[in-house]
Amino acid sequence: MLRNLKRNSALIIIIIIFIYVSLNAQYQKEIIKDAPPLTGHYVRMSSFESLSTWSIASLRKEPYLSELFVDGNNNVHFAYYDDLLNTAVYVTGKDGKFNRRILDNNRELGNYITIALNNSHVHVSYNKANKILYVNNNSGAFNNYAMDLRQNRKILDLKLVMSAFNYPTLFFVDNRGILSVSRFYRDNFFSDFVYTNKIVDSVYPVAEKDGYALYMHEYETGNILYGSRKTNTAFKFFDDMAIVTNSGIYSITHEEHNRFNIVYLTKDNLQTINYTRFYDGVFTNGTIVTEDEDIISLDSALDYAAQIMVLYTKEQGNKYLFMDNRVIDLSVLGTSSGNVRLKSAQYPYFYILYYNNIFNELRITKINISDIEKLK
Repeated sequence: MLRNLKRNSALIIIIIIFIYVSLNAQYQKEIIKDAPPLTGHYVRMSSFESLSTWSIASLRKEPYLSELFVDGNNNVHFAYYDDLLNTAVYVTGKDGKFNRRILDNNRELGNYITIALNNSHVHVSYNKANKILYVNNNSGAFNNYAMDLRQNRKILDLKLVMSAFNYPTLFFVDNRGILSVSRFYRDNFFSDFVYTNKIVDSVYPVAEKDGYALYMHEYETGNILYGSRKTNTAFKFFDDMAIVTNSGIYSITHEEHNRFNIVYLTKDNLQTINYTRFYDGVFTNGTIVTEDEDIISLDSALDYAAQIMVLYTKEQGNKYLFMDNRVIDLSVLGTSSGNVRLKSAQYPYFYILYYNNIFNELRITKINISDIEKLK
């Protein structure tokens, strides 16, 4: 009888492993079946400019998009929530050859998702059903870890960065406006900080060589506040000195602790994009562009001369790119809804990531800056 029991136990284990492998393979097949990469698109804007665009997935509505990265081999990396697959998906590749990977076979739709890279490893954090999960491919395959959130807190914002010592550090804001910071180490999250001085609705953290820089958006006032942490010291906040006041949509480009740009709309003027620049101890402020319609989304990056570029969407859904002190009309790419992402790659290229709501497709477009420079 004991021998039969052992034999049955071994058989059960084999069956469970077989089912797991089969399900995982099936989930990956469903990426192709449910949300296949569509076609490549080539758009000529003028006798000089051309855009290469690829559809990553077909979706019902605009997804929340993670940060967009481009590595040294010119591969793009980002993640999003797929409302057809009902799960978080990681995307990488270049020039039309993109691979997508389901990050959670326990499929349940969430909203916020964030990504960070170090060396050849990918780190992603996402939430679903008011829970935060973290996944990495340190072992060659993606492994998931759940973070225990007490009191079932709803998440309003979520950002993951890699420290100088290659520790994934997670910053998240709950529905009470409380900012928490947790570090992932040896397969566990360790919370080491909670900020409650202000009611925060979003956060933008940056890992530096000797700590972190942290930009927090206050819900009621629209003020953007600053904090920092040096190695082996506590976080220090400057609540009495808002960098920006009355801001709505905003984006930050951070170079180092004494150099950054904040691009933003004020709450009472959605047609003017403003900037606050801090370089070597000096603040400068100004207007980037004023449009004839409300602006519904924006993202910013630095070009190869470390000058600010802004990708933005106007109310009717057309996209525009501000660079080199002029606006480039990208309406040939069709109308968009939801957030947009902009990232510089190896010269002369950069990428934009967006949701095309004409064809209900998640798309990425590669732009050649040298073509645009010919129009000067």
